[in-house]
Amino acid sequence: MDIQELKESLSYFYEHQDQIGVTVYAISRLPNQQEPKKLDIEADAQSGLKQLFLKSIKDTIIDVEELAVMNLSTSDERVNVIYAYDIEIPQELSAIDTVIANDNLPTYNLDAEKIGNIKALLIEIGNNEKQVILYKTIAPIHIFSQSSFCLVQHETRLEKIDKDFLRISPGFQMLKIDGELLVNDLAALERSFGFHEIIKKEATLGITAIEDKLVIENVEALRELLEDIKYARRFVKVAKGSPVLIKNIPNTSIISFCKTFPALAGRIRFNQAEDKIVLDSKVSKDLFIKLLMDNFLTSDLTKFHYESVAKDSLDKDVAA
Repeated sequence: MDIQELKESLSYFYEHQDQIGVTVYAISRLPNQQEPKKLDIEADAQSGLKQLFLKSIKDTIIDVEELAVMNLSTSDERVNVIYAYDIEIPQELSAIDTVIANDNLPTYNLDAEKIGNIKALLIEIGNNEKQVILYKTIAPIHIFSQSSFCLVQHETRLEKIDKDFLRISPGFQMLKIDGELLVNDLAALERSFGFHEIIKKEATLGITAIEDKLVIENVEALRELLEDIKYARRFVKVAKGSPVLIKNIPNTSIISFCKTFPALAGRIRFNQAEDKIVLDSKVSKDLFIKLLMDNFLTSDLTKFHYESVAKDSLDKDVAA
């Protein structure tokens, strides 16, 4: 799904507001209570929530001009990106598919399970023809309990609120539409769901691919980087879309490139036989990862040399 297809699909809900409804499900933070449960919400509040999130979809996706969709596994440092989730899905996010598959989920028992135990909401918008599900995390600061002292304006006075209440703001971290799970808040994803462990598992595949290439003398120097989420994500990208590995560029060509490209020459060392690379510094590790992603370019027109992280391939058989 590209960005134009996503916008067109989401526009359906904005253009058919009178024909769609909204159902909100809660996910509890209590152990063994991960099944989504329907929140019993009055009709006026449901209508308000529908408008709130339709506007959020419009403001954050439909009306944003400089926006792109790219695979999560090949993410780079560009901004204004929505990520298509293409790696192992955490167990917690399976709640989204539960909502899609079942219209008769139990109701969240506010008396027993408490509003303060809600950690996420699933907002299902649509009709029998088409649906979108938004995933929204609920921070503790959005839950107000009777243990705190809350005042609300009533005419000209402030009165104490003696009930727990939930503040729902616009915005969401993920959405699922047309079978695609999409992430629009990568930072939130990285903080939750055991995402780092999933990334590390995927990143190991990237390091294994590098090891199989037999171009690195000390592969263990790369394994040491797995605990850093920043590097782990880079190795996932290597595993999924390194042009150098996909095209099986000969080791002799890789080493020759390291010796001659201006940004690399003298900054990467080799073993005594000069048939393998020795990664003995942070700089050399960073440069080698960039090399695997083919980030060092030369213009055929000007012969100028460039480093480019964000690039879209014009060749159908090469990952960007």
